Amino acid sequence: MNQYKPRRSGRTPVAGRTQLRAQSWYSIEVTVCDVSTSGFMAECSEPVRIGSYVSLDVPGIGPVNAQVRWQLGDRMGGLFVDPISLHRCEWTAVPADPPLQPA
Repeated sequence: MNQYKPRRSGRTPVAGRTQLRAQSWYSIEVTVCDVSTSGFMAECSEPVRIGSYVSLDVPGIGPVNAQVRWQLGDRMGGLFVDPISLHRCEWTAVPADPPLQPA
C-alpha cells in the first residue's frame, strides 16, 4: 500500500537563487530547482530540520512560510503553508514581448 499522497499541483522547473530563513535570525542561500502552487524543491548546502517551519523569499511575492518535508543530501523540499500564485512568481512569469519599434 502506497502511503504517499499524490501531488496537488504540477511542478515548474526554475533555477532561482534566494534566501531561506530557518529562524528569524538565520538565513541560508538556496537555489530553488522547482516550484508549484503548493511547494518547492531547493538545493541547500546546510541541513534544515525536517518538520521545521521556514520562510522562503519568492521574487514577486515576498516571504512565503513553508514546512520542511524532506531533505536528502543537498536537496530539500518544502510545503507552503498557504498556496501561492505562480502568476505573481517572477521565477515562473512569462516575459512580455518587447514593444514594437516604429519602422
